[in-house]
Amino acid sequence: MASANNELLEIPLFPLNLVLFPGMPLPLHIFEERYKAMIGDCMRYNTPFGVPLIRAGQEVGSPADPQRIGTTTRVLRSQLLEEGRMNIITKGDRRFEIIEVTQQEPHVAALVRLLDEPVGEGFTGVSSELTEEFSKLMRNLISLTGGYTSQVEIPEDPVELSYTIAANLDAPIPVRQELLEVPTAADRLNRLVPLLKRRNHALEEEIARQNPFKGPRLN
Repeated sequence: MASANNELLEIPLFPLNLVLFPGMPLPLHIFEERYKAMIGDCMRYNTPFGVPLIRAGQEVGSPADPQRIGTTTRVLRSQLLEEGRMNIITKGDRRFEIIEVTQQEPHVAALVRLLDEPVGEGFTGVSSELTEEFSKLMRNLISLTGGYTSQVEIPEDPVELSYTIAANLDAPIPVRQELLEVPTAADRLNRLVPLLKRRNHALEEEIARQNPFKGPRLN
């Protein structure tokens, strides 16, 4: 796994039953005492925390065993509620690799290494097939909510594009973790093409079920 440098950072971890990708928004409701204190410190000192997928254990209660690769995030906005509970908005920032778990109580903390985001050797550009399938995905998702768009904004940076697609793709959690762990954007984009096609097919079937009448409207 390529690393940005050899410097290790110690950060608190918030293991969850989800995969957070760089650039992906993540709203959270904070109600456990251990996470009230942890998030409070992160907000006070403007420091990141890590969100790894839970490998074993539960989100609530005893410490969970995290996957080795996760994503850092920071609190962008917060709303303080009764009894110290909080609603926060965060956004995925950098992938990291856990080198050593340094703390289990009251919350998990670890020494981590931030990872590089190489495009990949031999990358010749984003294929027209990929952009077409991603545009179709976004139109299908918007259509399901009753909206409409004729144009989809596609990130030019292949790393950003790979994470944008992965974040919007409703793939099983193990597949999402595999996509997060892929070392290069080129490899991730190649893996996304067949996943996009299958997802679009499923969405189009769902849209057809919700809108069975496709003929001209008669008054």
